[in-house]
Amino acid sequence: MEIYAVANQKGGVGKSATTMNLAGALAEAGDRVLVIDLDPQGHLSDALGISEPTEPATLHHAMLGKYTGAFRDLIAPHSSGVDVVPWSLDMFLLEPQLYAAQGKEHRLSHLLEQVEDDYEVCLIDCPPSLGALTDNALVAARRRPGRRGGAFIPVQSEDSSLRALRLFFGQVQSLERSLRLQVELLGMVVNLFDKRRGNIVLTALDALRSLPLPILAIIDDRSTIREAWRAHQTVVTYDPTSAAAGWYRDLAKAIRDSR
Repeated sequence: MEIYAVANQKGGVGKSATTMNLAGALAEAGDRVLVIDLDPQGHLSDALGISEPTEPATLHHAMLGKYTGAFRDLIAPHSSGVDVVPWSLDMFLLEPQLYAAQGKEHRLSHLLEQVEDDYEVCLIDCPPSLGALTDNALVAARRRPGRRGGAFIPVQSEDSSLRALRLFFGQVQSLERSLRLQVELLGMVVNLFDKRRGNIVLTALDALRSLPLPILAIIDDRSTIREAWRAHQTVVTYDPTSAAAGWYRDLAKAIRDSR
């Protein structure tokens, strides 16, 4: 199973939309896809229309060792062909509780080992923070022998994204040094792009292109994406002939072609 973290500590850059719609495009192409809603705000679960699970069978309890049942029992299917480990309200308590836990950065990775052979791809929707939950996602997505993985970084074409990227790069480097592992930064996905906003957007895009990290996709600000979100569907299911569906298919194809 390839594991990818969809991460950026900056909020509002389209992490959940990227996770959801990339998953849909990968599933359409034939991959078995699992998505993990690791964000305590639960936007991904809401967008997919997945109900909150019943305690103790929650990701929160599983990562703390309070739920010892099968990890597969936490997984809910979605009509797009994507399976989901959903958010629960107690996720707001998880990060501070993890800091006191032994091996706190490896908790999610160990859980995913139980379904290693059940899926081709796992996408982890990270919270907008540089804390223990994002660390768990990055450790799960670390480079492993014979298994591709890494981090996708959703951004917007604005100056604040450039500042946030510097903080994120520092977090990844610190994690790599402290745990002696390697996390491959695969590239950026530019979301909510609208060139009609003028020179600020275009110059910020030029600055993003100058970074030593590729831009994997530029996703325009289209109503189709928001409509699919409201309908609890991925874009490729909601409007398969739309330009937005094509962008996510291209992103999925780039991932599949790199295998």
